[in-house]
Amino acid sequence: MFVRLKVLTFSLTLCCHCTFGGDSSKFDVGRGHMKPFGFQSDPTETTEELDYVPHPTEFYEKYVKLRKPVMFRGAATKSQAYHLWTEEYIRKEYGNLTARIEGRHENATRVPLGEGGILGRDTFDHFIRNYQTMDAYMISQVPKPMEKDVAIPPCLLCGTFAKSIQEVHLFMSAGGGKTLIHKDLYDNVHCLFNGTKEWLMIDPSQSNLVYLSRDSKREFGGHAMIDVDAVDLRKFPKIKDVKYSHVTMNKGDCMYIPSGHLHQVRSNGYMNTGVAIWFSVLTKTHNFDSSDCAEIENTKHSGSLDFKPMNEVDVIWTSDGYGEMHQGHLDIYYLKTILLTSADEEGKIWLESFTNHFLQRGDKDEDHEDEDDDEDDDDDADLVQSIREQFKHLLDPEGRGYVTKEEVSSLTVDQLKELLLTFDHNDVSNSLEYEYGYISAEEITNLISGLFAFDGRFLGEDFVQSYIKNVGGTAPKAEEILTALGADRDKYVTIDMVDRNLEQALAKYREGIPHDSTVEHLMFEHLVKHDEL
Repeated sequence: MFVRLKVLTFSLTLCCHCTFGGDSSKFDVGRGHMKPFGFQSDPTETTEELDYVPHPTEFYEKYVKLRKPVMFRGAATKSQAYHLWTEEYIRKEYGNLTARIEGRHENATRVPLGEGGILGRDTFDHFIRNYQTMDAYMISQVPKPMEKDVAIPPCLLCGTFAKSIQEVHLFMSAGGGKTLIHKDLYDNVHCLFNGTKEWLMIDPSQSNLVYLSRDSKREFGGHAMIDVDAVDLRKFPKIKDVKYSHVTMNKGDCMYIPSGHLHQVRSNGYMNTGVAIWFSVLTKTHNFDSSDCAEIENTKHSGSLDFKPMNEVDVIWTSDGYGEMHQGHLDIYYLKTILLTSADEEGKIWLESFTNHFLQRGDKDEDHEDEDDDEDDDDDADLVQSIREQFKHLLDPEGRGYVTKEEVSSLTVDQLKELLLTFDHNDVSNSLEYEYGYISAEEITNLISGLFAFDGRFLGEDFVQSYIKNVGGTAPKAEEILTALGADRDKYVTIDMVDRNLEQALAKYREGIPHDSTVEHLMFEHLVKHDEL
């Protein structure tokens, strides 16, 4: 069988199909100043293209092992979603399911509201009826009832890959969405069912040219600080030296994007819909094992390899489409690798020193110290100690003080998930109570302080409107606060009412565990030190 192999050598005119214009010489900073990313230079790199999906061993040896992106033309046509997912079909079949929504642009400052005024969550029915005018797009785990429509490509269906699919993300938006320059936490195969996407691909070796945020240099994912719509070359002069490829993904295509490979994406088309299949990054300790691929070892290319619906494949984190989700967790196999590479010469991992080193919370910002810091420090210390004890007990219920490499190697997926969740708590954005974590008690306290008039009171309605406008909250939650204060929209709130009831009114806003990147930073540094990334 003749196999076609090509590389993509597109010339970038502009993601929005415009041409370069204007006299950049007057800025004396070079071409493309204050223009979208990509105007600063022409693409000089290439991204490989295949008209088949490779066998898992070929996929590993030629692409995953080498951290090399590749396009699989036509691979997404194997999914029922490619053929069935119209607005009418999704509303009829899945309209009552819920999914996460975010601002259409990654640098959006407000989380959008879905049906019923719920922050960051919407039903498919409401979203599809409104997404053309909403400043929102859907980025969420594929709900279980929809899994049968999404096909997993054969390159992921045996060996270590088949055990390492972490989660599958659904993307849906009106045309015009865009991302920052960023890198993903996981390797992924991105498949497009409707619309087109323009990808600007940047090799990780050029990370020093794209101005990554400070934390992004110490984390598995991350993003650059530049405005992709208007690159300021006075502030970010090295951007003009970035070498990149420009790839157009059409409806029906899939592409492999390695973890850490920088990219910027612009989505086009009336109903842009696709999925990203996130799978574990293979390391020296968690390497590719093809022992169960023997039954297809003699087959060649995708003509004789079958795709499988997602509901017939093991996926580590899934969603039922109604309640809490588990989206964006750290890789359970990173945790396993870190444990294994922490063993002493006798093959023992000593849990006291392990947890003392890795399970920490970061220092407080010295610029924001106040009289409550000592109490907060005590609370943090209690939380950290509780996490450490739970982690140790799960690995060492007999209290020996250590766990062996053999015991870690035999841990099941469910055991690894339970261990991970002791410290990588489910993000509040995955819950239906996102608002309590998105808006801080301090923001509400400051809002209330600014509302008091000269007579020491303010109208409840003024609080509701200010809560919505100034902190991005919803009317139901604002009314909930007023009720706890002893008022409603038509009544006045007094200083005395606030003094007596504010702490109770804000209790739920103080309950969440704030996100802390310390553990991720320590794990990232450990894996780099041990040459596992």
